[in-house]
Amino acid sequence: MNVVIIEDEDLAAASLENLLKKSPYPISVKKRLESVEDSILWLQENTCDLILSDIHLGDGYSFEIFEKLKTSTPIIFTTAFDEYAIKSFQFFAIDYLLKPYNEELLNKAMEKYINLHENKGYTNKLEQLLLQMNSRIQHQKEKERFLVSKGSLSISIQREDVAYFMAQGKYLFLFTFDSESYLYDGTISSLEEELSEKYFFKINRKYIIQHSAIKNISKYSNNRIKIDLQPSLQVEEMLLVSAQRIKDFKNWLDN
Repeated sequence: MNVVIIEDEDLAAASLENLLKKSPYPISVKKRLESVEDSILWLQENTCDLILSDIHLGDGYSFEIFEKLKTSTPIIFTTAFDEYAIKSFQFFAIDYLLKPYNEELLNKAMEKYINLHENKGYTNKLEQLLLQMNSRIQHQKEKERFLVSKGSLSISIQREDVAYFMAQGKYLFLFTFDSESYLYDGTISSLEEELSEKYFFKINRKYIIQHSAIKNISKYSNNRIKIDLQPSLQVEEMLLVSAQRIKDFKNWLDN
């Protein structure tokens, strides 16, 4: 079984690949892709048996890939936002996994793929799968507290005290409104799945910001928006909303 992973976070991709290697099924990871653009280019020229795809990528949503390619390859989507459950079944989705990855649920999803593939039963099973996914998603809870570390200390930070998160290399940092910074154990993609869209938004591959942390918003170019935060960034870096996220960002601000 040749599998393609579409995931832009190194740690999340490594975790998924490691779980696939432990699977009782004969699985070979044929390729890992990190963006909408690269996925479209690769899948136009190559085939696989199954795709495991994160929905949120650095340059957009993975739905854009499958809308363009009109692929019939079965897909297992990974995210935590219930609003995407129904849309995922517009494609050949056979399951909808929630992060962080769980070995048991992943193996069940692979078993489901094998059974459906052998029985040619994709269409007949969609309604049943959708009911299962909606039931699972309803039990998810949005994070209200974050366990962080600073030196030898571990501290629990309340959601309303968080100004923004910043990914830097292999690390993820939490910044509070009182200008303190802490190390947070996780990846920006897995964290995004746990946060309430009412308060937080991932503006690019490095930053997730809280609405009340925005100080100023200004036009930077025809397809870029510049943001000033409060407290200010502790690094010399211009904070820009990625071109692919501008429409969603504006909608988020207007809700």
